[in-house]
Amino acid sequence: MCVKVCSIDLLLLLLLALLCRINAELNFNNDLENNQKFKSIPTTIKTYENATVTLPCQLDTPFRFVRWHRDNVALVDSRHPEVPPPDRIVLWSNGSLQVANVQPEDTGEYYCEIMSDTNHAVQTHAIEVLYAPIVATEPSGDLELAIGTTFEVVCLTKGVPQPAVSWRLNGNTLDQYSNAANRQSHIFEIKSRDMAGLIECLAVNGVGPPAVAGVYLHVLFVPEVSLTQSVVYTKVGDRAQLECIVESAPTATLQWFHHGVPIHIGAQIGSQQMELPDTQSLDSHVSHIKHVLTVRKVRDSDMGQYECRASNSIGFKSATIELTGRPMPCVFKINPGTQSSTSHVLAWQTESLLPIMEFKLKFRQIPSANLTKSVRTNWTELTIPAEVTIGPIYMTSYPLHGLQPASLYEVSVLARNSFGWSDSSKTVRFATGGEVELPNYSTESELQYDATEEIFDNQITQRSHIFTASMVHNNSAVSQVYSALAYITICLQIGLAMHYT
Repeated sequence: MCVKVCSIDLLLLLLLALLCRINAELNFNNDLENNQKFKSIPTTIKTYENATVTLPCQLDTPFRFVRWHRDNVALVDSRHPEVPPPDRIVLWSNGSLQVANVQPEDTGEYYCEIMSDTNHAVQTHAIEVLYAPIVATEPSGDLELAIGTTFEVVCLTKGVPQPAVSWRLNGNTLDQYSNAANRQSHIFEIKSRDMAGLIECLAVNGVGPPAVAGVYLHVLFVPEVSLTQSVVYTKVGDRAQLECIVESAPTATLQWFHHGVPIHIGAQIGSQQMELPDTQSLDSHVSHIKHVLTVRKVRDSDMGQYECRASNSIGFKSATIELTGRPMPCVFKINPGTQSSTSHVLAWQTESLLPIMEFKLKFRQIPSANLTKSVRTNWTELTIPAEVTIGPIYMTSYPLHGLQPASLYEVSVLARNSFGWSDSSKTVRFATGGEVELPNYSTESELQYDATEEIFDNQITQRSHIFTASMVHNNSAVSQVYSALAYITICLQIGLAMHYT
């Protein structure tokens, strides 16, 4: 029994001694006591790929054996010359280690272990192979996402030293991103279609050129519909075209409606589409198409509201076009004629494919700088017969008499043909002669819409004075007399209306 127990104890003691010896041989702590035994000093060599590096290992006293490890992996041992070292590794007779044609995988800590009959020492060196950055993104390639989407792009980098990362969108630098070691990311929220383009991760470490990787973002959006004309003027028997321009990603399909009913494409009505050059978007995924609906011979039943409705997988959008025979809105022109303190000659132009029968002129006095109380008068309306003209262009002038001197007025006009009344012209202002303190005043300028004015106007009792101005073109004396009497009557009525207002 004693023999067996003693044998076990002896075996444990031998094993412990072996572990202690192994621990002593692989002690890479590189403490002060170890370094005092070396002539060489611990060295960290930073170099570029394909260079040759020599790591020294020399003691103050002669040694018998030397061996080298890299990160605890044995490289070469002089006690076993029959074992060849790895490629590119040479052990010199003085104990130094040469690494030829260094590569990034040679980066690490190198341990020189020297053994003699009386000494055992370990010294640590390091090789850091500098190399240009390598970068990749997740995701990569092409990415298709809709407006409102939030997504993350991750930038993975390698390189020595550790690369610094920056982000670009269509060449413009982005500032906000998260950083964690060699994994950097950027969170994007797609707020508009303008964010479409190349998202790039740029890695720089001072070694070699910068590395760039990226992903191309294609923004998907609801079709955007625009019109070349919201009102198309025509007449029965003419050919009419309605145009609708659609931008979309993905490409949209378009359908035409007339008064809410889908249009049948055939002999009477045809359609076509053409791709337009896109000067605003750099994204090839965005389609820019002009759709044309052609009414080959307009009938009364073809007049009215048309709708072009574009739809894709993201949504739909529509726009309406009116096909009408009404006159175009009148446009006031500057009248070079002489104005007086109580009169003003108005001139306007319009276009109608059907004969215009009459005009409706509306005017009223408005506050000016020389009035202490800002009060607007009621609108006065005049119905003015149209003159016969050749062609669709109508040039008309009309004098207003009995106006207040040194006052400011605003005026608008409409035209009517057999199809109906035109839209109202833009409201313009004019002034009668005298002291009118109105900065930057021009004889006829557009009047911007003012909601407060509209509310104020609604509070005034709507008392319109309708007059019919007869334009008599008979050269007889009797006709001239009646024309003069009618003119005087109108002027007196306008003066009385202005006075009581």
